[in-house]
Amino acid sequence: MTRTLLVLTLTAALVALPARGVAVQLSVGTDIAELTGAESGLDGQVVTVEGEVVSEMLAGGDGHVWINILADGVAIGVWAPEELTGDITVFGDWGHTGDRVVVTGVFSEACDTHGGDLDLHASDIALVERGMERSHPVVYWKLGAGLVGVTVAALGLRRMRRLEEGDPT
Repeated sequence: MTRTLLVLTLTAALVALPARGVAVQLSVGTDIAELTGAESGLDGQVVTVEGEVVSEMLAGGDGHVWINILADGVAIGVWAPEELTGDITVFGDWGHTGDRVVVTGVFSEACDTHGGDLDLHASDIALVERGMERSHPVVYWKLGAGLVGVTVAALGLRRMRRLEEGDPT
């Protein structure tokens, strides 16, 4: 009896799965560096990227805003409805690590709406990790090494000037 119930449950799950898959538009998971590379082949495709929100939020018009997503040293502009960006509060800069988000949307290599720019029109933004302050502690040995270097350079310059004037001491 238990075995029959298990077989029926698995059969029902397998039959229901393809019907749900047809109703959902699949997105291509990719990294930002691949998108920004020449001819990624994903123009007009729904893609999903993950990265840190950096810089600041800019007005995009028509109830939209612009945010920049950074991953692996490469950033992409994301045009998103304002209501999708409500959870984003910390933007990455020198003193902060920005919120980490997953963005799903339509990728454009040369967007007609935005003057031929490469961008991503977001349909979903999910917060993965909240951003935080970044500390930059002073490393005193580097200060000492810098002062020694400046002193050696100043002494060398003084010596060169004396040699040019003809004073060998």
